[in-house]
Amino acid sequence: MLRLFIVLAVIVFKCLAAQVELDWDVGYVYGARDGYTYRRAIGVNGELPFPPVHVTQGDTLVINVHNSLDVPTSIHAHGLLNNGTNYYDGPDMVTQCGIPPGESFTYVFETKDQFGTFWIHGHTRHQEVDGLHTPLIIHGRKPPVVDYDEELLMTFEDWFTTEFAVRQAYIDSLEDIRTLTSNFPKALINGYDGNNTAPITFVPGKRYRLRVICMSINNWFKFRIPGHKMTLIEADGVESIPLEVDGLSMGPGQRYSVIVTAHDSAEFNYMYNVTSYSDALVSQGLTPLVYTGLIKYREGAPVKTIQAPGDEQLVWPEETSMQVADKQVPLPVDRRIELTMKKFTYTNQEHLTTLGSTLYKPVLVPTLYTALSMGDLAANSSVYGPQTNAYVLKHLDVVEIVINNPERVDHTFHFHGHNVQVIETGPFGNSSTINREPVLHKQSGPWPMWRDTIQVRAFEFIRVRFRADNPGVWFMHCHLAWHEYNGLAIMFIEAPDVLQQRQSVPEEMIEMCKRQNIPTQGNGAGNQGFNMTGLPPAIYPTPDESSN
Repeated sequence: MLRLFIVLAVIVFKCLAAQVELDWDVGYVYGARDGYTYRRAIGVNGELPFPPVHVTQGDTLVINVHNSLDVPTSIHAHGLLNNGTNYYDGPDMVTQCGIPPGESFTYVFETKDQFGTFWIHGHTRHQEVDGLHTPLIIHGRKPPVVDYDEELLMTFEDWFTTEFAVRQAYIDSLEDIRTLTSNFPKALINGYDGNNTAPITFVPGKRYRLRVICMSINNWFKFRIPGHKMTLIEADGVESIPLEVDGLSMGPGQRYSVIVTAHDSAEFNYMYNVTSYSDALVSQGLTPLVYTGLIKYREGAPVKTIQAPGDEQLVWPEETSMQVADKQVPLPVDRRIELTMKKFTYTNQEHLTTLGSTLYKPVLVPTLYTALSMGDLAANSSVYGPQTNAYVLKHLDVVEIVINNPERVDHTFHFHGHNVQVIETGPFGNSSTINREPVLHKQSGPWPMWRDTIQVRAFEFIRVRFRADNPGVWFMHCHLAWHEYNGLAIMFIEAPDVLQQRQSVPEEMIEMCKRQNIPTQGNGAGNQGFNMTGLPPAIYPTPDESSN
């Protein structure tokens, strides 16, 4: 009887699934999003911000992308696992060639059993920095862990006064990024200047689900509604056991859902607080920036003043404080990879932070195409090129990743193709060098939280695990755009033998590469075997640095 029920449930689920199709014309738009600086940006169908995408669990999302830019483009559905369709993941020269100017390409995203709060953003030439991003909400088909009456969406962005390419050229000219003292980003709330965002309306007694997305590329955000408690129920598209918090602290790429219950009376209105800050940019008192907005219960009602304690006295969600709703226990480990961030002076005289000692640099063949075309050699990391930071994983192995951060800067790292199970965090390095509070050791509870974007705080290590059950080529990178640009990334080549049996790249993607004279077979240089002739010269730590 139970088996029959399960079969019927699967049939009903599939029957309810729909196809949602969107046409996106990606092009340049102009405006002053921060309320001050008029500049060129990137939008969709002439709009910025452009509408959020809403689908339902099990739906197929089809996005027909036309490129009206003068450079290639691509998109990434941040948090979607793309199991079986690695080629739709989006990172340029990782899983595809960019869509050339004037051409079109169709992405097909299967939501399958995923639901929750996600976002879609550009993944070529860091176009997400210039506006190519929007929320993706996958509504679940089962009751949530906490019932609510209505949903609200909040997004946070940092917005610079110059385009990424211009700003990056300036950063590249600096000997030390910590000397950067100008052009600190303003904050955008729900797509507009944080000082002029429309009020959020609460109806007395109603229970709201706030989906909160940090679509920033550099800054962290803290969000609170003084006088209201929050109950956290989701992180990065994964349901959690309800956790009461005072506010949210979010790094680039992270998402949360919280339940907020409105007061029974409309006697007062309230203010929410949003703080935007960065340890990566030191900017003469411009960090943090504090914004407030109205929680409106009644037009014209007085605003109630709430004397809030300091942040250190409040409860914020941490990577180890959440627990997953389906109560999965920690996975047993088959393989362990330890990665330590360190700043080196490289042979090109750049001073950059990397994982280990190798900077990630894109190669001449999309790495997925190398994994599919190199036969048995695809299991040898050397065929992907000396600067892909490639780690070959065995099918279904449980992989433990330890990331050590002995630096003064916080990072977020995003895992393409996987959620990861957060096991523990703890001290690494000497925080007393910058008079920062010592990092404490924190172990997750019996059911560690899963998510796709993790915070790695200054002077901290984090230990996470995942099962290699998604054959493909998956990027893992810092989600601070400047750090990703400078090579703070690695690549997982997951079960290439199984990948070759199960997947093949659509012919239109192969032809799109050929029209740009990009090879689609061979090693990272487009050659056979380990011959890397044609790749730009690799850069390495200078001899005195590499010996440290």
